[in-house]
Amino acid sequence: MKKQKDQITQLPKYELVGGAAETIITPDAEGTFLIGPMQPSTGVNDALWARALVLSDGINQIAILTLDCLGFDFAYNDILIQAASESSNIPAENIMINCSHTHSAPITIPWGPWDKEKDKPFHRFLPEKIATITKQASLCLEPVRLRYRRETTQIGFNRRFFDGQSISMAPNPNGAILPWVDVLSVERIEGKPVAVLFSHAAHPVIVHGASTLISADYPGFAVDTLIREQGEETVYMFAQGCSANINGFPLRGGIDAANGAGRDLGLAVCRSIKAMEEEISVENIQIESMELELPLQDPPSVEVCQMMLAQEKDADRRRAFSELLINSQSDQLPSVRFPIKAFSIGSLCILGLAHEMFAEYHHYINEVSPFPDNMVLAYTNGVECYVGTEKDYNLGDHGGYETSSMGAAFLYQPRLPLSPQSEELIQQGLKHLLDQLVTR
Repeated sequence: MKKQKDQITQLPKYELVGGAAETIITPDAEGTFLIGPMQPSTGVNDALWARALVLSDGINQIAILTLDCLGFDFAYNDILIQAASESSNIPAENIMINCSHTHSAPITIPWGPWDKEKDKPFHRFLPEKIATITKQASLCLEPVRLRYRRETTQIGFNRRFFDGQSISMAPNPNGAILPWVDVLSVERIEGKPVAVLFSHAAHPVIVHGASTLISADYPGFAVDTLIREQGEETVYMFAQGCSANINGFPLRGGIDAANGAGRDLGLAVCRSIKAMEEEISVENIQIESMELELPLQDPPSVEVCQMMLAQEKDADRRRAFSELLINSQSDQLPSVRFPIKAFSIGSLCILGLAHEMFAEYHHYINEVSPFPDNMVLAYTNGVECYVGTEKDYNLGDHGGYETSSMGAAFLYQPRLPLSPQSEELIQQGLKHLLDQLVTR
């Protein structure tokens, strides 16, 4: 393994070109249903943005897009990727769309009352916005050099507290976290960055139910800090990491608290940029992708589903129980898609994982990856479930909101949690993909 790492680090320098663009995507100020307060919005505290970074080595061209959105179902995410691809001539398989997962934004994932909120004006104008910034970024390419650094910082806590019997959503000082920010600086030859891509793992729920104002939460305030400290000539892009079991702190603290957390994160990015040393030696950009089918747990029996449906009065929950009944009556084993995408640029690997990923998966990648540096993005190219670990799913209905059968799994469209064996399947897939990428 060390030999492979040394080989990657010693790759010869190769001229890259890069470009970036951004646009505001804020929905209607009033009446947009927000997932945090579970109420219509009453105004806008700060704008929501979409940002695009395009890199090319002369042969392979990639695009990374970051959006101040909750996430997208696969079907809608495919529409956005197609729009980006057609406008820029970048192959669809070379595009990542990462969402910050701010809870002060519209419901755009197949969760809860999504069916009533999925065809709003926001959904209709977003493909054109995505197409525009991807095209703009692809048309302003200029020679760039890349520098990367991981800076220690923490603005959240593990939110799964185990009392010896069951999990509750409360701070767990011993739980998995990812106490750093990964920073990639895409710099013009004279030094000023074209873009800075930075990733941290913490649910943007510091505003949450404390306000009915639209907000990007702490990621937006981190960008504001970077603009104040570093200047406006750069596109600053926040990408959400494996934060499914990490909450930004304090939960429901409000706008001012989110501003403070964003300031701290932004200043950590500033420290990282200042401390960066050698640029990444790049031979070329490599792309690898794969898609797994993750098994879901068996549904309740037909009799149990019929009983729960008969007892339920709420219309939304009745619809969910009806879908659960259909699963129970089907002979097909239920599963959910799990696409994985990876870009390698010299010693750096950028991995994009779908869904709401537990922090443990980033730790696993750090352990097995042949690349010295690994930026791992969750909420990428589709969000339709939580992805926990085997031990969490083995807790059954004591597994808390993220992994129990009547928690998030019931609210998400599949209506069922993943099978405990999913962790092993994902680990095998990640290991295989990384090994394929490094031997290209």
